[in-house]
Amino acid sequence: MTSTSDARPTGQTRVYDRETSVVFLKTKERFGGLSNMAAGFPLRVNGVRIKTSEALYQACRFPHMPEVQQLIIGENSPMTAKMRSKPYRRVSRHDWDFVRVKIMRWSLRVKLAQNWREFGRLLLSTGDRPIVEQSRKDDFWGAKVAEDGTLVGMNVLGRLLMELREQLKGDEAESLRFIEPLAISEFLLFGQPIEAVQAAPNAEIPGWTPRRPSQADTAPPQPSDPQPSLFEQPMISNAEPVSAPSLPTLARDDDSQKHRSDYHPAVRDWLGDLPSRWDVLRSKYLFREIDDRTDTGTETLLSMRQAHGLIPHAKVSTKPVTPEELKGYKRVRIGQMVLNRMQASNGMFAVAREDGLVSPDYAVFQPLRPMEPDYFVDLFKTTIYRAKFRQESKGLGTGMSGFLRLYSDRFGAIHVPQPPEDEQRKIVKFIRAYDLRVRRLIRNKRQLIRLLNEQKLAIINQAVTRGLDLDIQIKPTGIDWMPEVPAHWDVKRLKYLTKFLNGIAFKPADWKDSGVPIIRIENLNGSEKFNYTDRQDLPERMLIEPGDLVFAWSGNRGTSFGSFEWTRDFPAYLNQHIFKLEGYDLHRKYFFYLLRAVTKHVEDNAHGIIGLVHITKPALGAIFVPVASPEEQAAIAHKIDEESAELNQAIEKIASEIRLIGEYRERLIADVVTGKLDVRHIEIAAPADEPILDEDDALEEELEGDAAEVMEGADADE
Repeated sequence: MTSTSDARPTGQTRVYDRETSVVFLKTKERFGGLSNMAAGFPLRVNGVRIKTSEALYQACRFPHMPEVQQLIIGENSPMTAKMRSKPYRRVSRHDWDFVRVKIMRWSLRVKLAQNWREFGRLLLSTGDRPIVEQSRKDDFWGAKVAEDGTLVGMNVLGRLLMELREQLKGDEAESLRFIEPLAISEFLLFGQPIEAVQAAPNAEIPGWTPRRPSQADTAPPQPSDPQPSLFEQPMISNAEPVSAPSLPTLARDDDSQKHRSDYHPAVRDWLGDLPSRWDVLRSKYLFREIDDRTDTGTETLLSMRQAHGLIPHAKVSTKPVTPEELKGYKRVRIGQMVLNRMQASNGMFAVAREDGLVSPDYAVFQPLRPMEPDYFVDLFKTTIYRAKFRQESKGLGTGMSGFLRLYSDRFGAIHVPQPPEDEQRKIVKFIRAYDLRVRRLIRNKRQLIRLLNEQKLAIINQAVTRGLDLDIQIKPTGIDWMPEVPAHWDVKRLKYLTKFLNGIAFKPADWKDSGVPIIRIENLNGSEKFNYTDRQDLPERMLIEPGDLVFAWSGNRGTSFGSFEWTRDFPAYLNQHIFKLEGYDLHRKYFFYLLRAVTKHVEDNAHGIIGLVHITKPALGAIFVPVASPEEQAAIAHKIDEESAELNQAIEKIASEIRLIGEYRERLIADVVTGKLDVRHIEIAAPADEPILDEDDALEEELEGDAAEVMEGADADE
C-alpha cells in the first residue's frame, strides 16, 4: 500500500510534505514524465497514433463529436490539445463528472502498457514516496502550495499514479500489459468502439522483478480511508451548486419521457436525434446567397458584433468611412441573414434589422421559405454547429486559422433542423425571455464583484501609499493621488523602476492552430480562446513565463486595462496591446500591488470613450509612485495578501457562479434549438423592471465574451 505517513487525509483533501514526496510541476524536471503533459510517451489506440496521454484523455470527453476528437488528437503539443478541447467542454459527454477519474486511470494504464520500459522505470524510481502533481490553481488533480510550504489538495492524478505503481510492483504487473476498454457507454474514438490495448511482448523494465503482495497490501481498506470513495464511486464536481434563474419545469424529449418513435433518427451522428415533427434539410434548401453590390456607397455601413449582431458601424468606431471606400460592398435587407465567413466557427451570424451595407467578404442569405431567422442564428451559435463550421471551413493551407473561411457551398451542404414556423417563434421568444433573466442575474453578480474589487483596491492603495504603520512620520508629495507618504520612502517615476517592453504586432497571417500561445487582453482576464504562432524570428526575451508582470495599456475600465500577473503554467508571447515589465529590483508582489494602485489612478483620470482606457508608454513611465523601503516591501505585500484573502475567495466564488450560469445557459439553449427540450407550452414573463438598453447591451457583451480576436476577424476586411 502507498505510504501515508506524509499524506494526512482531511476528507478528500491530503497534505503532503514536499521534502519526502515526489513532486512534479514542469515536464523537464526529473519526474516530469509523470505528467500527462510530458512528451516522449506516444500512444496508439484503434490504430490511431496519439502523442500524449493528455490528448487521449481530452478526446475521451467527446465520443459523440468525432470531429472534435480529431482536432484534439491532431495538435502537436499536449497543452494545445488541452486548449483545443476547452471551447467544447460545455458539451462534454453527459456523464463526464462521473467517469473522468475512470478515464484518467485507463489513460495512465495505456501510457504504461505502450511505454512499458520508460514509463515503468520512471514509476518504480519513485520508491514508496507519495507522488504529487504541484499545481498553481487545480487542487483536484493536483495540490497547491500552502503558506507553510506543504502541498494541499485532492491530488487525484498523483494518487492514481501511486495506485498504478503499487500494481506494477505486485503480482498484478503482468495484467497491466493488456488493458481492456472501459465498461462505460459510448467509449468511442472516431465513432468506433475503443479496443483493448497491449504492451509489446518483449518489453521489459531493466533491473526489475515484480514482488508478491503482502497480506497488508491485499487487505481491504478500512472504512475511515477515503480512498474508495474517491476512486470507486462516481465523481461529482467539487464546485458548489449554483442557483440558476427560476424557470418553469421543462419537458425533456428523451427516453424517460417520450417514446423514441417521436424522433427522427440522426441524419448525421454529430447532429443527434430530432423531434419527428421537425424537418431536416440541407441549408441550401433554406437559404439562397444574394450578391447585390452598391455602386454609390451611400448606404449605412453595418458592422457585425458577437453580442449585438449587425449595428451601424458609426456606433462602434470613430474611423470615418467615405462612400468611395464603400463602393462594391454588399447590400443587405431587413430579415436577411449575414455570415462572416472567417468567423463562422465563432458563431458570427446575424439577422439584419435595417437595410445597409456589409463587407464584401461576408455572405448574405435570403430565406427561401417562411421562417423565424433568429431561430437559425441561435442554432448556428451553438457549440455543435460552431464545431461543424470549423470542420467545413477551408483556407490557404493547414493550420492557418486566420485565413479559414466557410464558403457558401460548404455551408449549403450542412444539415439543418427546421421546426414548424410557429415553434421557431416560440423557441426564440423563450430564449429571449430566459436570456433577459440570466443577464439580470449576472449583472447583479458582476456589480457585487465590482464592489468587492473596490474594497480590495482601497486596501491596496492604503498599504502602498501609507505603509503599515499609520503613526509614522509622513511628508507631502504634491501629487494628487498620493498627497502624503512615509517620510523615509522614495518617490520615483515608473520609468526609473522598470522597463516596459512592447508586445509583438501579430497579423492574421501569423495565427496558427498550434505553437506558442499569443496572449491578448482577454486571456489575461481568463479567456481560454488562444491564437498561436510558430514564427522563428521572435526573441526569447519577449516570452512571458509564469509569474511575470505585464501591463495592458489599452482596454476596458476595471476589467481589461492595467497590471496583471501571468498565472498560467506555460510561456507565451504578448500582442501589441500589452507591455512586459523587465528589470525591476522591487519585491515582485509588492510591485504588482503598486501597479494596481497606478491602474486605478490612470482609470480615475482617463478621458474619452466611456469604459475605454488608453495610456502611452511615455505617459505611463512619467507617473510618480511611492517606493517603500526594501525591508517593508515584503511585509506590505504579505499584509495585502492577508487582508484580501477573504475578498478574493468571495470574488472567485461569484465568478465561478457566473461561469456555471453561462455554461447552463449555453447548454439549455442548445437543447432547446435542437428539440431536446420542448418549450412550446412554456411562458416566461419578462421582469417588470427591465434594465435600460445601454446596461443590457453592455451586460450581453460580457455574457457572450466578445473576444478581441473575434472582433478583429469580423472587421478585418471592412
